[in-house]
Amino acid sequence: MKRLAIYAHYDHQGEVKPYVVHYLKALSEHCAMIVFVSTATLSAEELAKVEPHCEAASTKANAGFDFGMWKQVIEQSDLAECDELVLTNSSVFGPLSPLGEMFEKMKTVSCDFWGVTDNYELDWHLQSYFLVFRREVFASEAFAAFWRTVLPYENKRQVIRSYEVGLSCHLREAGFCGEAYVPVDGLFPPWPVGLLYLHKRGNPTRYYPVRCIEHGMPFVKVEVLRDNPGRVGLKRVYRAVERQGYDRDLIVFDRPVQQPMSLGRRVVDGLLGRNLPRDKSAS
Repeated sequence: MKRLAIYAHYDHQGEVKPYVVHYLKALSEHCAMIVFVSTATLSAEELAKVEPHCEAASTKANAGFDFGMWKQVIEQSDLAECDELVLTNSSVFGPLSPLGEMFEKMKTVSCDFWGVTDNYELDWHLQSYFLVFRREVFASEAFAAFWRTVLPYENKRQVIRSYEVGLSCHLREAGFCGEAYVPVDGLFPPWPVGLLYLHKRGNPTRYYPVRCIEHGMPFVKVEVLRDNPGRVGLKRVYRAVERQGYDRDLIVFDRPVQQPMSLGRRVVDGLLGRNLPRDKSAS
């Protein structure tokens, strides 16, 4: 099995952090080639960190988010010798468990493309932090046509709507079948107990990260531990990550501007364990 992986990277501080190198090393065990591309301002020293695990490493203008990076590499690559194309990015910590388990299981699943998780925000789609396309897909006119439409949007919400959601919808409309390694519909108890889970068919990686990990997701989203948009109890998330044997010292973030939090919210979140230290130096 010859796989090409394209890893899209961004770091607010212009660094290649250790968790990125750790992920690339693990990914290289299952991919014949990895192309690393970043929209961060990286020095030659920072780029050198990924070179032992990548076929190529470069930077580009910060336009179009991950889809802009993937598009550039896809258009410049010869995919004729590949069996699978992997698109992934720096928005996740991991792998928490061996990637080989996931690749082996998905070999047995009858589908044309797959991802780790799916969700129903806006429409059903596979989440774009990890996507795998088999030859029938990436050699198709439908796949090529999609990438020709990708524009360098500057609004992340527009990218999600048009490209993350749009890619799955476009390929399904072209007759291809997509599946998730950890499908959202398998995460929750059946009705009526399942009604207790709000956001059930929304973004499971944001609202139910522990449940995702317990069902085999080999990653945790960086935004969950850094920004906690789903307001989940982070103590449970960290315990779930550590049970998988992931090195806590790899959980280090860049430093985007944080919005001030009200005193009442700080008190409530403190009681619920939602606001834990956000990098290893504070843990």
